[in-house]
Amino acid sequence: MSKCFITLLMIAAAPLLAQQPQQNPQPFGEKVDVNLVQLDAIVTDSRGNQMLGLGKDDFVITENGLALPVDSVDYFTNRRLINAPESTAAFKVERVHDERYLIFFFDKVTSDFASQAEMIRARNDAFRFLDDRLRPEDRVAIVGHDVRLKVYSDFTSDKSKIHRALNDATAYGLGIRTKDASSPSTSLLANMDIDRMINKTGSVYEALDLLGDALRPIHARKDVVIFSNGIIGPDEEVRGNIVLTRSRYYDPMIESLNSADVTLYPVSLQSGINEPEFVHQNLSTMASDTNGHYYRLHTSYISPLQQIEKQTAGYYLISYYTKKRPGEHGFQKVNVTLRNPEFKVSARSGYSYGE
Repeated sequence: MSKCFITLLMIAAAPLLAQQPQQNPQPFGEKVDVNLVQLDAIVTDSRGNQMLGLGKDDFVITENGLALPVDSVDYFTNRRLINAPESTAAFKVERVHDERYLIFFFDKVTSDFASQAEMIRARNDAFRFLDDRLRPEDRVAIVGHDVRLKVYSDFTSDKSKIHRALNDATAYGLGIRTKDASSPSTSLLANMDIDRMINKTGSVYEALDLLGDALRPIHARKDVVIFSNGIIGPDEEVRGNIVLTRSRYYDPMIESLNSADVTLYPVSLQSGINEPEFVHQNLSTMASDTNGHYYRLHTSYISPLQQIEKQTAGYYLISYYTKKRPGEHGFQKVNVTLRNPEFKVSARSGYSYGE
């Protein structure tokens, strides 16, 4: 978030006493940070069709029950919806952008042959999906996790690079550590803490936490498709059919992802029928906590990828200002609604501040 500072001054006048001159007013004040907040939102009608052309007056933003004015609205789409300059287009939104950022994340199991075979099937379906649906304005990155977070491709729309990276991701390669000079200006690796990536991403939660931090400077929604057999933190207790305790790494991960406008779309590598329920528990919660969706049952991986594409084809990036005292930090819940009750809005629950 970008920040500026403003000092609020209030005048305290001394009481007037008989035959005494008026005392000089003594200023006192409180310094607050004025923070720019950006939240993404998807707006649909009752049939799930995306609603286009909404402006800042159509949204209502509230924090702690207090309505805050919307500063601006950007509309992002991977479809070419207009063929005229923005100044003459039939859209009330202030700016329309084409870029879409998609990250494929492979949560790899090294000792399970059946899971390895299923991950290769997911990779092959990702090949076919991207060959069919990838547009020049799309930006795709490939990452994975085995013993640590690994980046196999920075953001690119080059299909040959994406193919190589997908092969490397399922072959347990070492990944890359430096930004490709030919990569677009919006780079994942340019903002990656490499030492932290190598030494402090032993769990998937830590890996996603770092990924959120690296993606934060890119001012757009980022969608992460996670292929996984189920995520259980090393400090989480499983008893019976449920995960009883939450990892100490979980909440920092969610705050990092939400602050960076990252949405998780986990896709199960299990059949969804015979495995214990705890396999799905954290994947479902992670999706819900980042305004995403968990795909548990599917006959091929093409189907969830197509549904994700439909959901992420267009979204609004809403900007507004809020005030926090210096030194404060925490997670601020935000409620996003529309003035038109016939439309449905899906937006993330809030943001972290004071980091």
